[in-house]
Amino acid sequence: MTMGGSTHFSVFLLVAIILLCSSSKTVNATCYASEKQALMDFKKDLKDPSGRLSSWIHDIDCCKWEGVVCSNRSGRVIQLHLQCPVGEIDDFGNEEISPLSGKISHSLQNLTHLRYLDLSLNNFSGIPIPSFFGSLRSLRYLNLSGAGFQGMVPYQLGNLSSLRTLSISAWQPPTLRVDNLQWLAGLSNLEHLDMSRVNLSLASNWQEVINTIPSLVEIHFPSCQLDLISHHLGRNTFTSLQHLDLSFNHLNGSLPDELIHLNNLISLNLGWNHFEGSLDGIWNWSSLTSLDLSYNNFTTFLPSQLSTLTALISLDLATNHFRGSIPSSIANISKLQHLDLYDNNLSSSLPIPSNLGKLSSLEHWDVSNNKLTGTLPESFWQLSKLEDLRIHNNSMEGIVSESHLDNLSVLWYFDASGNSLTLKVSASWTPRAQFEVLRLGSWKLGPQFPTWIRSQKILSDLNLSFTGISDTIPPWIFNSSLGYIDFSHNQLHGKSSNISENLISNYLFSGGISHALYEVKNENQVLWYLDLGENSLSGEIPDCWMNYPHLERIDLNSNNFTGSIPRSLFLLEDLDYLGLGNNSLTGPIPFDFVKHE
Repeated sequence: MTMGGSTHFSVFLLVAIILLCSSSKTVNATCYASEKQALMDFKKDLKDPSGRLSSWIHDIDCCKWEGVVCSNRSGRVIQLHLQCPVGEIDDFGNEEISPLSGKISHSLQNLTHLRYLDLSLNNFSGIPIPSFFGSLRSLRYLNLSGAGFQGMVPYQLGNLSSLRTLSISAWQPPTLRVDNLQWLAGLSNLEHLDMSRVNLSLASNWQEVINTIPSLVEIHFPSCQLDLISHHLGRNTFTSLQHLDLSFNHLNGSLPDELIHLNNLISLNLGWNHFEGSLDGIWNWSSLTSLDLSYNNFTTFLPSQLSTLTALISLDLATNHFRGSIPSSIANISKLQHLDLYDNNLSSSLPIPSNLGKLSSLEHWDVSNNKLTGTLPESFWQLSKLEDLRIHNNSMEGIVSESHLDNLSVLWYFDASGNSLTLKVSASWTPRAQFEVLRLGSWKLGPQFPTWIRSQKILSDLNLSFTGISDTIPPWIFNSSLGYIDFSHNQLHGKSSNISENLISNYLFSGGISHALYEVKNENQVLWYLDLGENSLSGEIPDCWMNYPHLERIDLNSNNFTGSIPRSLFLLEDLDYLGLGNNSLTGPIPFDFVKHE
């Protein structure tokens, strides 16, 4: 080896040794005693029924405590992850871990290097947000959302000039309030701001203030009791703004130009306000992936320029007063997965654009509660990724074949009731889809009861009302997965003893009916809605209702039932509605019912 090569190798070895020693020192960094004591004092004022802080003991380095993160270099506490992990399973198999509660000790002020503090989803039972949080000058992330704080948000939070994320959303109804947002101007580096459900009704300067924070990427102000958007929401200031949520407020008038010119928006939610007028200019939002204008007062035609929003994945225009036809240009939004036009005044003899099949990514489609007539185009049935389809309460007609439905093999929610559609399938047909919700009310299905429904293993909601069925109720229909059954306004017939047998048939009990009625296991039943009204059922009402404790509504009106009212009907504690009118029942009303009322 030459002298030069030896020198280079020696330098390399020296650097490697220094780095190794430095790395070793980093790994062994321990927390400061003063910060450990600050955390112990903080724990002392908390109530922790789930033992989430059980590792917080003196014998363990606080950098190894649950929820505590220290700097590898200095050993200083820099992060506290103390959010309640709602929905997680603890070591004992409990579904939820209890939130922290109690008081928040001033000792946290001693964590002078703390950059990250998350106390969200705990329950601090109405105490105010501590004003001393404003002294934690190193904080870059502060999340107090849904933690049960009440009262005025302290203006001292405006001292946190390094803050990047501030989330202080409240529970419903609003329990936090801000009367003046001027302190927010001190957060000059803020990128993510969430004040959901904080009462800002008196903070009339909210727009001027956020206009001074050009670094904002996200603003979430839903349910804040806002009633005005003015020119102060500067179009040239928010070049970084990507997500804006002003839903569930009292905003009214036309969409202001200041919103229209926020060209970099990715998601915009203005739902549940009082906006009106046209949608002129919305094509400036070319980067939008999610647009929610639902529950407003728009009365215009749907503009064909919607097709210029080619990045859209979700479009929600539900519950407005949009009129006219659905523009065929909407099929050019090829990435669209969620399209909601529910509850408008849309009307056309060609209810669905013939080129709708181009929306090959569509998963959710709701055009229910409109005035659409005519037939469904063949391309409609090419939407093979549809999982949730709602076209109910229109006046559409035509034939739906088994090949149509088989193309929608991943469909699980299908509500097409309130139309005049006709289903034509073979007797041996089995749908490829497994429905959880199936509502075909007002279709032409009869006269036989559709046997293909027996193939549905996860069905929980079934509506076959007004479908022209003139048959007996099959013994397999009352399976344990059905919670909602509406067979009303048909010509169902048969003795009530058949109903009793059907209701318990899936339990495969042997022996007499009376024996089976008392052997059914209540905890296996989920039935809560049963409507057999306006049929031709006869005989006595079976006394089996104690086996269906979750029933909230029973409608047996307008049949041919005779005999007395069974006592078990009136022992249902959750029952809100019981319809027995237009039958031929006799005898007294049970005392249990009078007492229950």
